[in-house]
Amino acid sequence: MHFMLLLFAVLVVLVIWGFFHSDPKGVPRAKLVALDAAVLALSLLAGVAVGGWLYADAVRVKSDHPGMAAYLGIMAGGTLFLVLVCIGGLIRNLVVFPPSKRRVSPSGR
Repeated sequence: MHFMLLLFAVLVVLVIWGFFHSDPKGVPRAKLVALDAAVLALSLLAGVAVGGWLYADAVRVKSDHPGMAAYLGIMAGGTLFLVLVCIGGLIRNLVVFPPSKRRVSPSGR
């Protein structure tokens, strides 16, 4: 179980790093920051809500294993968070700020 939590922590770091390092260039900075904050906040709220709901349900069903219920809540809620951050990054880069609407600098970047 400890290895899985360590693996999960590494995945969280990689997904957050990838989310911020794939910011589109040539878009209004204020809109980008606002969208990034919204994606992260909504993903976190959804992950906490689902993780908390699963934890509460698992404790109700199997009250003699609270550690396993916590593990289930963390992993399920955290996985939802990771998936939503990835989907939010794709929507940000392909729909909200598509390559065709980005301003290109003279250096080509």
